[in-house]
Amino acid sequence: MRRERPRVAIDTESGLFREALAQALPRHGLAVVDSPADAEVVLVDVAAGARLAALCELALEYPDSPLLAIGVCDAEHDVLACIESGAVGYVLQDASLDELADAAHRALRDEPFASPHMIATLMRRVAALSQSGRRESVGALTSRELEIAALIEQGRSNKEIAAHLSIAVTTVKNHVHSILEKLKVHRRGEIAWVVRNPGAPAEDPNVSVIDS
Repeated sequence: MRRERPRVAIDTESGLFREALAQALPRHGLAVVDSPADAEVVLVDVAAGARLAALCELALEYPDSPLLAIGVCDAEHDVLACIESGAVGYVLQDASLDELADAAHRALRDEPFASPHMIATLMRRVAALSQSGRRESVGALTSRELEIAALIEQGRSNKEIAAHLSIAVTTVKNHVHSILEKLKVHRRGEIAWVVRNPGAPAEDPNVSVIDS
């Protein structure tokens, strides 16, 4: 009996990119489905926009579905941010379709496929987390707070965030206060640090908590 192809869903802001992958991946042994709820692996495009927030949201909504971050920059802090936000693995921006398909199959088998250097870095991060006792995570934030935290990480002001999300500046300030409390940090810059480095001790950048 012919084995059914593994089902993958593609989460991306680019319709063109999704269509291209949907046409190409079946030739590499994968079946593309429309909804993450129907998928065995979810491919999350993190190459553009506030995609770290999308990764966090999917990790919360589908805790039993392996998430594979694709389009990741080959930089340690970017890879760590994806893994610590819920991805079980990552595929770099210059990866081939064969490499993407192989990563998806590995994710299904619960096989690690990070580089030895990255695995060592993650082990050090886990040890530091255990020693520091820090347990705060972007996973504690609501969907709206995740959006705002990701925009803060991009360096946007409260006014810019309000315009981007079509909400009042005072509403943004309230959300920022809530984020600060949940992450147990004191400054706006520390929110960006936690978004980039979930679980790591917060830095102490000299940035005000609320801007105008």
